[in-house]
Amino acid sequence: MNHATRICSLLHVNAKLALYATLSMVLLPPAWGQTPETEVPVQSVQITGVRDPAIMPYQTAYEILNKVSSVSNGRVQLLIKVTSATTHAPIPDLDISLRGETTFEKLTISPSGFITVPLSQDIYNDRAEFLTNKKKGSLSVAFYLVPKLSGENLSYGEIVDGIQAARHALAQIIPWYLRLLSPSITGVGICYPDNHQTVLVSKSKEAVRPATTEETNIATNAKVFCANFSSTERSIARDSIISPASGWDPIFR
Repeated sequence: MNHATRICSLLHVNAKLALYATLSMVLLPPAWGQTPETEVPVQSVQITGVRDPAIMPYQTAYEILNKVSSVSNGRVQLLIKVTSATTHAPIPDLDISLRGETTFEKLTISPSGFITVPLSQDIYNDRAEFLTNKKKGSLSVAFYLVPKLSGENLSYGEIVDGIQAARHALAQIIPWYLRLLSPSITGVGICYPDNHQTVLVSKSKEAVRPATTEETNIATNAKVFCANFSSTERSIARDSIISPASGWDPIFR
């Protein structure tokens, strides 16, 4: 059974506040030439967005994303998923942007609801905030740790280091009293949408490991079938090469 690495205890915010931000752009007549006979009408563009407290301030997100990447040496990624607060399903017409005094950047949102948050010191210094096109309280935000592994051929040592890096990242971003309630990360699954795949393992008594263990990828809530690896497998050498069939996704267990 896949242990949840969802970090809701620390990072969910359920307060209910809203902020309407309005930017106006005024087009002025040129300063040269003759004075026009009639006054040029002022034109304006109004952009309105809502700050939903379910989404943490950008500065906080920036610091946490940076910390996870730093303490894990790039072996762990923190995913941010935004869904409906009532159905917990992705919102097809959702727009999220970062806006500050000089910042205006629309974020990319995947069909599953995962948002791509840029790590920019300029945006951080501009004290930009996340604004959405939805009513306050209508969004739910969840955070997930996932392994960052290399391509088709990776070493068993890379998996071991990834597990240890994830534990270290959790220790850095979650208070000790909440970690007591959180499941520990014990392994990595190499997972597929069906149970017909295998993973090759060199320098091991087990040359082939079937990806047939049913798990739940809690980031996507999809049923997957995995070849699972723990950090304490003595029958596999650290420099053993693990070669998954194409189409795999890694999860922490």
